[in-house]
Amino acid sequence: MKVKDNKGYSLVELIIVIAIMAILAGIISLGVIRYINKARKAHDIETAEAIGKSLQAAIAGDEQLYDFVMYATSTYGNNMEANPSDNKYYRVLGFANVPTGSHAQYAMDFHVINTALPDELKNIDLASLIKEYIEADLVPLKFEKDNAIDEWIICADKSQNIYIFVGAGMNDNRYFISKNGVNNMGNGRQCYMIWPEVDPAYERLGTPNDAP
Repeated sequence: MKVKDNKGYSLVELIIVIAIMAILAGIISLGVIRYINKARKAHDIETAEAIGKSLQAAIAGDEQLYDFVMYATSTYGNNMEANPSDNKYYRVLGFANVPTGSHAQYAMDFHVINTALPDELKNIDLASLIKEYIEADLVPLKFEKDNAIDEWIICADKSQNIYIFVGAGMNDNRYFISKNGVNNMGNGRQCYMIWPEVDPAYERLGTPNDAP
């Protein structure tokens, strides 16, 4: 009569199997996180394109907006480079507070850098004017980190071309963004152009937590 071998798995074998399963689960979860973050960045880049194109068209068709951008790109401060280069400067037209992280309960708002505006522009609600053209497109960032990537920043160059950045919170005494290897807004703040070109430094961010 043949006797059945009822011997089960040893403890060591079970531990090895569990360890392998844990490693596989970790690899899969990292892949899922990378995919989610890639999709979130793609969403923000598409949103930036919509904002940029809407505003670029609006500048051509709205006299008040055109006058504001012309004034901003010709008189705010100095060091405004006319030609693209590693040291190009982008004049900040305004920035949007995006509800992220601990600020997610607050409504989004838009602020215009409007120091020393001429008399013909002082009485115009420029923030509302700009928001009128981008309100449908200005949505909270998907790829975001509180106090690091938590605002849309709308800029223009000397030729009145629009550029969209994302980055750390602005403050009212920052009038331009310099690009000299990194995008620096001063005071340790970091930002990344995502339209019409995508900053390679932004592309290298695997997760928002990689942002300084």
